[in-house]
Amino acid sequence: MADSSQRWSCQFARALGLELQRATKSAFHSSSARGCGCGWRQGAFRAAPTVEAQMQACQRHDYHHHSAAARAQPEGKICWSCHRESAPTALLCDNERCRAIQPVGKGVTYFDLFLDEGKPSFDVNTGDLRRRFLKLQQTVHPDSFSQKEDVERKLAEAQSSWINHAYATLKDPLSRARYLLKLQGREIGEKDQISDPELLMEIMESREEIEMAKTESQVADIRLRNERQVAGAIECLSQAFASGDLARARDLTHRLQYLRRISQTVHGWEPSDA
Repeated sequence: MADSSQRWSCQFARALGLELQRATKSAFHSSSARGCGCGWRQGAFRAAPTVEAQMQACQRHDYHHHSAAARAQPEGKICWSCHRESAPTALLCDNERCRAIQPVGKGVTYFDLFLDEGKPSFDVNTGDLRRRFLKLQQTVHPDSFSQKEDVERKLAEAQSSWINHAYATLKDPLSRARYLLKLQGREIGEKDQISDPELLMEIMESREEIEMAKTESQVADIRLRNERQVAGAIECLSQAFASGDLARARDLTHRLQYLRRISQTVHGWEPSDA
């Protein structure tokens, strides 16, 4: 997911290219002609980042996953259209006379956008998460910008995709745990090997048990036991993150990851013809 997120965010920055540059220049000239009529204070103007600067930032930054060592606090952003500063999480320009759609803010995490306090937490209310997702998507849905300039249509597509990635990550306990660990510099790689011999033995025994199962009843028992283990791992993860025990949280995330794979194997079970 992280790779695909990086790909589209960089592609979107490149795609904006001349459209954003033209829009920025146009807004600058028109605002200069209006003078202070737009409400700016003299001397308060700050130039919006150039297209080249935004592309370089995109290449340097992963907007979706930031390690604790490298991640700075979200920065305010300068509107590409009116050049006023907006909050880092603003989807639309804070200037009521502008309200142009904005790019994803530098340093903004999924929690910043989806939780009121923005504080990363394993414990989230999935109902609230869903309602927030629908509200955010309503604001930036590409269909609402179909009659706008090309630059705004591209920004709407990028924001909508970013929000989809964020929601998909936060609503699932496993991906949420992995994301939290990433933010804390404890990322779990796709190729990480199991170091816990007890967990390895448990996984091997479960897989063998599934392979040896002959009836639906036997598989149902395995499924029920695995579901209980998944629920237990999620509860322990909540406690580990709440207490700041990241080493235990990482081990439990590994465990949940492999329990999920066992669940997938169980759901794909079919009786043998033999």
